[in-house]
Amino acid sequence: MSHHENLDTVKHLYAAFGTGDLPGLLSLLDAEVAWAVPGDAPWAGEGRGHGYVRRFFESFGTNASLKTFEPRSFVGDGETVVVLGYEEGTFRPTGREWKAHFTHVFTVAAGKITAHREYIDTQAIAAALRA
Repeated sequence: MSHHENLDTVKHLYAAFGTGDLPGLLSLLDAEVAWAVPGDAPWAGEGRGHGYVRRFFESFGTNASLKTFEPRSFVGDGETVVVLGYEEGTFRPTGREWKAHFTHVFTVAAGKITAHREYIDTQAIAAALRA
């Protein structure tokens, strides 16, 4: 697939996330997708497969809400798609907010996302976790 098609696949993932379409989001992922999010938040960790990604989004939705989520730049190079963005969220148990820029790195092969790794200011999120 071309890097343009890979960019489109990742953009469709963000569109599905934006509308809360988890089945549509999962349909864009390889069955054995590797998913990695750093930090100490309840949704952080590394795992594989649709079940892991489903639990990631369920944990995030239970524990946090996003006021702002803006993927701002999409850069494609072969199978790699990098997304630069910004988010503002609230950790529900404490009511505290965070603001952070993020970088999401995806690997796309044969039209499916096979890997996702997030880079974000984990210190900002950790501060929101503290009561």
